[in-house]
Amino acid sequence: MVKILINTISTKKYSGGAFQIAQNFLLKTLEHTDVDWYYITSQDLDDVIGENFNRIKGTKYFVFPTQPDFKNTYAKVKKEVLGLEQRIKPDVVYSITAPSYFTFKTTEVMRFTNPLVTHPNKYSQRKLSFIQKFKTWLYCKNQVRLMKKVHYFITQTETAKQGILRITGEPNDHVCVVNNVLPSVFKNMDNTPIVEDDYINIACVGNPVPHKNFDILPSLIGELKKLGVTKVRFHTTIPFDHPLRTKIEKDLTNMRLMDNWINHGRVSQQELGKIYQRCQLCYLPTLLEVFSASTVEAMFFKLPIVATNFEFNTEVLADSCLYYEPMNAKDAASKFAKLVEDKKLQEEMKVKMAKRLAIYGDYDKHFNEIKKYLIAITKL
Repeated sequence: MVKILINTISTKKYSGGAFQIAQNFLLKTLEHTDVDWYYITSQDLDDVIGENFNRIKGTKYFVFPTQPDFKNTYAKVKKEVLGLEQRIKPDVVYSITAPSYFTFKTTEVMRFTNPLVTHPNKYSQRKLSFIQKFKTWLYCKNQVRLMKKVHYFITQTETAKQGILRITGEPNDHVCVVNNVLPSVFKNMDNTPIVEDDYINIACVGNPVPHKNFDILPSLIGELKKLGVTKVRFHTTIPFDHPLRTKIEKDLTNMRLMDNWINHGRVSQQELGKIYQRCQLCYLPTLLEVFSASTVEAMFFKLPIVATNFEFNTEVLADSCLYYEPMNAKDAASKFAKLVEDKKLQEEMKVKMAKRLAIYGDYDKHFNEIKKYLIAITKL
């Protein structure tokens, strides 16, 4: 039986989609007993799903302080991980959140999905201060250094694959594209729309990193008001203690438009589903992605989408979405005004979204493609 070590030691609870992806993958392995699975897991991830692995804790499932923690536990954890690898003798290591700042003697497959490294663009750079640009440059240089120590990769889109090939110089078959899909937890949720008021509620969710561009919301709401679209309300999931929440609140208060925004703070996947249920549209202002989970989540909840016109969006959404010029609040407002006024257009988009979701809706297929690639690597 193939022995696979799953590495999620650097998966942080504040890492947005990566945290959800790691949760879903680890839980799914419990259904696949044809592989001998072992796990080195971050404390953050264990806090959420650890009870599912109680039976094998200490024998096949090992929990460590979330890494990298260079000033405190890193050296100790590195030594312990090396000892575990020698004892387990896995056939392959699959690092879901990578680079993880740990190296292995075993062949490692790195799941790499950092668009700042593979396909940055001028728009995302504009969101950074000089200091942030410098820190990002250093961060990306280090990631490239760590990437070049590994020879096999899994990523989510062809765009990201081409970036990895360009950076590493690896052969084409050393990078496997497995598209992101709707997490299995959502497939079991009720996606029946719930209407609680006469507002048009718009989901705009995600981790508030600069390239998500959530700070465009006050300008967008102001532009919608100019177009006479006032009964809209945007729903965000920005942590309550994050400075972006304070900035948006201040801007909207000064504009007397606070009624057009509700922030829910950080939420679980189940709570996120309830937000989607109570929304009618979705907004994706992001300036840089590999594959945003919000695209497939919005399609599952039948929310017509307005999104930035980038290849990472068009590759997934095709003609099921209205696109606007990135960072242009006026153009985004015109697309929302068009959607709000045209119910027929909304229904046409829902039909197109259903066709796209058929491509990205099967988590079992997604998992099996990854497992198949990992097993293939062990036979090389």
